[in-house]
Amino acid sequence: MRFRQIFLPLVGLAAGVVVSYTPASPVDVASAWTPGPRVDLSPWLSPGADLSTAGDFATDTFSDPWDFNNAEDVDVHNGVGVVAAGDASVSNGILTTPTINTGEVRLLMTWPEITPQGWPGVLTWGRDGWTNPIDAAKYTQVTMRIRADADLPLAIRWWNAFGQSATIPFNFAGGGWQTLHFDLNDRSIYKLGGDAWGGPVVRFELFRGLVANNPAVNLQLDWVRLHRADASQSPPAGLPIAQVYTPNEQGGADFATVERGDPWDFAQMSDVADSHDVTRLDTSTGDLTGTTVANDPFIALPLGTKLNGDRYHRLTVDVCYAGGFALTDTAGGGMVGRVAWYLSDAQRWTETQDIVIYPGCNKMTIDMVTQRPESINDEHTQNPTGWRGLDVSFLRFDLNEDRGARAFTLRSVTLADDAAFSTTYPITFGDAAATPNTTADIYVTTERASYAGTRVARGLRVSGGTNTFTWNGTDDTGRVMPNGTYWVYVVMRNTAGNGVGYSSGPVRIEKAVPATPSFFVPINPSRILDTRNGIGGNLHPLETGVFTELDVTGVGGVPETGVTAVVMNVTATNTTSGGFVTAWPSGEARPLVSNLNFVPGQTVPNLVTVKIGANGRVNLFNSHGSTDLLADVVGYYTPTQPAGGGLFTAVTPARLLDTRAGTGGTTGAIAQGQSINLGVTGVGGVPASGVSAVALNVTVAEPTGAGFLTVWPTGETRPTASTHNFVPGITIANLVLAKVGANGQVSFYNSAGATHVVADVVGYFSGSGGKFVPVAPQRLVDSRDGTGGMSAAMGTSGSHSMPIATANPVPAGAKAVIVNVTSVNSSAPSYITVWPTNAARPLASTLNPRPGEAVPNQAYLRVGANGALDAFNAYGTTDLIVDVFGYVM
Repeated sequence: MRFRQIFLPLVGLAAGVVVSYTPASPVDVASAWTPGPRVDLSPWLSPGADLSTAGDFATDTFSDPWDFNNAEDVDVHNGVGVVAAGDASVSNGILTTPTINTGEVRLLMTWPEITPQGWPGVLTWGRDGWTNPIDAAKYTQVTMRIRADADLPLAIRWWNAFGQSATIPFNFAGGGWQTLHFDLNDRSIYKLGGDAWGGPVVRFELFRGLVANNPAVNLQLDWVRLHRADASQSPPAGLPIAQVYTPNEQGGADFATVERGDPWDFAQMSDVADSHDVTRLDTSTGDLTGTTVANDPFIALPLGTKLNGDRYHRLTVDVCYAGGFALTDTAGGGMVGRVAWYLSDAQRWTETQDIVIYPGCNKMTIDMVTQRPESINDEHTQNPTGWRGLDVSFLRFDLNEDRGARAFTLRSVTLADDAAFSTTYPITFGDAAATPNTTADIYVTTERASYAGTRVARGLRVSGGTNTFTWNGTDDTGRVMPNGTYWVYVVMRNTAGNGVGYSSGPVRIEKAVPATPSFFVPINPSRILDTRNGIGGNLHPLETGVFTELDVTGVGGVPETGVTAVVMNVTATNTTSGGFVTAWPSGEARPLVSNLNFVPGQTVPNLVTVKIGANGRVNLFNSHGSTDLLADVVGYYTPTQPAGGGLFTAVTPARLLDTRAGTGGTTGAIAQGQSINLGVTGVGGVPASGVSAVALNVTVAEPTGAGFLTVWPTGETRPTASTHNFVPGITIANLVLAKVGANGQVSFYNSAGATHVVADVVGYFSGSGGKFVPVAPQRLVDSRDGTGGMSAAMGTSGSHSMPIATANPVPAGAKAVIVNVTSVNSSAPSYITVWPTNAARPLASTLNPRPGEAVPNQAYLRVGANGALDAFNAYGTTDLIVDVFGYVM
């Protein structure tokens, strides 16, 4: 591994005289903090006065004021929480540090190296400012109780996430204790200039300027408050300090415990798969002890089974180090660790950014799924993969990069899912101040850092120590809350005022999702997955036998809760082998169905309507080779009827557009970059008004270039999404659920070449019709093996009747079915039409078979009075497969 030093900016002060800025190294750290659009930042906590009487940043954010009653307030190691003549100490509520010139007390600290891409160059953990930024609009006042053994030039310094900063100098008279107050909005105290207090502040510290001969002078802090203007300057007495213990950032179910059957607790050497640059490994104490002896020490973790990184992503490492702290590339330095892994072929290596580690014991929790998936990887990594959708064969923790010898104790490693429950979950909390006569209300919210939550418990008596409320997934009135991911906050009250504590991690309600009658809500298409560029959290193609759990709620216009199924256009591209993709509800067994099929080098789209899993996700599985996947969400189903109705009415397919014949008002192929509008209401059995969306089978015919087609509501901005992907000369069909736009129209855009377009309407959504019922995907017909009573391929002009609504999962009486129809083993180019039994075969096509390829298409189809569908094949022979994903009652 390559060692990389992390530089810190320094500013000098001498008795109020400015000393010109000098970088700490040839690297210009100041310019590296230039604002940019790719700053990675967590939401910040800033409760109002109704929730927090204290009004203090540290109390509100960490549930722990900077009162120096515990070591977490400031790490005492020199070079970590302080820059001093030696380590600081915390005793009897006082922080004492032997300051030196350019020394620092880092109240909110961060390692300020910024990558060329604009995000922090280390993985944050603990009380890092990138994870816990200060809301400068709310916390505007600083008050501190302070003393020093001699007169000192001091300053308050801060930086925000956009690279803005300022230094506020003041001369401090040594001797007894003093209480100082600063209004950070008062520009007159900014004697050195700098930016106005504002933005999300990621670093906040007390700084010592230059003193002749650089004597070490003890500086002491009793408390520091960064607080609201309406809050007390001194620490208010008697207030509860609310803390939420669970759920937390460490998550719930652990991979090694659940999947391997043996946690990585290092109770025995079998918890170590391999090691390097370490000696004297021993587990006799119940922990792994040893000594690192060079700058690439690691402990490899036995996997035992395939690792699902989509689910298991909350990494917690509990480890202790002897010695001091330094980041230099020398013996006694190198205090950074990493996580690294190989993909399944054992050839592709990838690694994380640095993890800064401290002397003493570290319990570090890092979310391996980052806002941009590539930011988990070092910016110089040759194979950046992110963490999701990977086939990992080898996983290791790199202890440090110290070139010398350093003793360590590795207590445990966990890789956990979010906390989740189906019946009950213990929310644990406490009052750090142990105030008397205190009660608590508990709230949950689906929006991180929001205080607009739903109350699930009220008036709970708070006792000393840990309190537990067993949440059953209802609010405080007994109303059942929907599946979703919830953050928890606890509001405590007594006669002195209020205090609030926020969970450091979420908990999911994951109750089994029944087959729920639902209404359709169309939306303007939105891309929620693109493994080529990291949209949706995945940055790596899916390899053979790999699946990813795609978040489909709370993204792309889909609500976080109250969703039963989603409708997406899924595209496979950059394929290296022939194979298929399966979509199914996350948390359920993968069914024997397919949603799209591909051959090497092909780009293939298909509409997917799929029930969501209890965790708000759907799974996408790749059968063979390597393929990138794209997903554009076009709508969702919900049990609550929306404006516009959301009920489906299937119609006998009718042709609305055929640019070859001038049907629909457009004659001739659509040129590159051209858009056309098509009226879809008042035609083909669709009412003239009251229609929110239509179901169209859209076919691209005779394209002259390689490109894509986008269908979207007329009058709205054309989305960055595709409906079809095509290559010259190939006819391809895809079902489209299109939101109806202005004047009852939808728009079609062609990206490249010229292409004819055919559109057949098969149904519409309005205030009348049937409700959709999503089901676990199931194969109903397969002529290759006789499934569904069809035991032979269809010949030229051949037809076959298929019983559909006769048994589980489609009941008798269903009005329509949502199926994926696939042709395989086709001998000639053809078209297949599927329509209700006992009705005349319409002039429409459902899909277009091609020799040597499996060709799928989703269909929303009205079933005949006998619950059956008829299928017709025009040319050659072809096998037929029908997979069901839901029905309409």
